Amino acid sequence: MPRHTGELAVHGHLRQREGKTLLVVDGRLSGHDTFLSTTLRLEQPVRVPELAVRILTFDDVTVLSPLDPVLPQERAGEEWSGTLLIPHGARPPAIPADLAQAAAEAGVDTGGWPPAEARHLLTFLAEAGSASVRAERIAMIITTLGGRS
Repeated sequence: MPRHTGELAVHGHLRQREGKTLLVVDGRLSGHDTFLSTTLRLEQPVRVPELAVRILTFDDVTVLSPLDPVLPQERAGEEWSGTLLIPHGARPPAIPADLAQAAAEAGVDTGGWPPAEARHLLTFLAEAGSASVRAERIAMIITTLGGRS
């Protein structure tokens, strides 16, 4: 089974944070799974054919965090470039039964959600502290998604 399904050319600059060198991507990656571990073929400033990284995409930035401390800290600020190997088998998260039922009753198709949006909405739902808050959040999700049609 292949270890990845695609390749994506990426570049950015190195940044040191809390004693660790991070690879900050120029331009936020969108439409790709995040918080996953994968491989980066780093070309510059040093050549590392298989650098294990975690993809961290936030509101306005994507950071590749090496899982092993292989990049020297004195290189912070330098530009970098490489190829990100997109993980094989990334799947959209499962829709919980209560949300799926509410969506079906409202005629909202959850099958067309982009995986990143689905993960965001499901995290919002999962963080509900009580059954009443969960019900309110389900209603908000359905109302928002139903208004897109």
